[in-house]
Amino acid sequence: MFNGTKMLGHRGAKGERPENTIGGITYALNLGLKAIEIDVHLSADNRLIVIHDDTVDRTTNGTGKIKDLSSEDIRSLDAGDGERVPYLEEVLELLNQYSFTLFIEVKAVGCEKLIAEVIKEREIHHKVIVKSFNHRIIKKIKEIDAKIRTACLLYGLPVNAVNIIETSRADGISISVSTIDQALVELCHHHNYSVTVWNVNKVEDLDTFVQMGVDYIGTDFPSIVTLG
Repeated sequence: MFNGTKMLGHRGAKGERPENTIGGITYALNLGLKAIEIDVHLSADNRLIVIHDDTVDRTTNGTGKIKDLSSEDIRSLDAGDGERVPYLEEVLELLNQYSFTLFIEVKAVGCEKLIAEVIKEREIHHKVIVKSFNHRIIKKIKEIDAKIRTACLLYGLPVNAVNIIETSRADGISISVSTIDQALVELCHHHNYSVTVWNVNKVEDLDTFVQMGVDYIGTDFPSIVTLG
């Protein structure tokens, strides 16, 4: 199951290009990254919007909560360098042009069915991993479609990672570089669960996590932090 460490672009290339935009994502992919992480919210008109915060304030020239804005209103905003806030479907189209794994972080309750449907319609189960800090979302995704790969997001070092994964019916974990340790990686791999870490933003820190044997290493700076 585990085929060596791969680099993952956090929100595309958060430290180098406007985050969660088509331009930022394609920038990272053109650098050769094998995985991309994005965030998904639900707009007022029930569209899957690729954006991190629950408001548009920080990353666009607009204001307001995602859940209160129509997708058309959100799409009219500038997300940086003339980029627009993408629909999830637009990002999924890139899976036809590049060979990579797409990590979809679900930020809002209520879009599980829509996400599952769009994955099933495109038959891209093998190309995506759905993750969330809300492990009930992860469990619900699996209940809708057991073939969708999922991961539990964690910050702190868990007492029993396997219990968390199995209770959520997940396929692995995604955890902060500040809390992961070798024992956790070995435990997860022993049970055939994947391990993703976020985020390594200094070249000198990269080898530590490569040696741990994690499956994916997230970074905000894909042109600087690479596996070579």
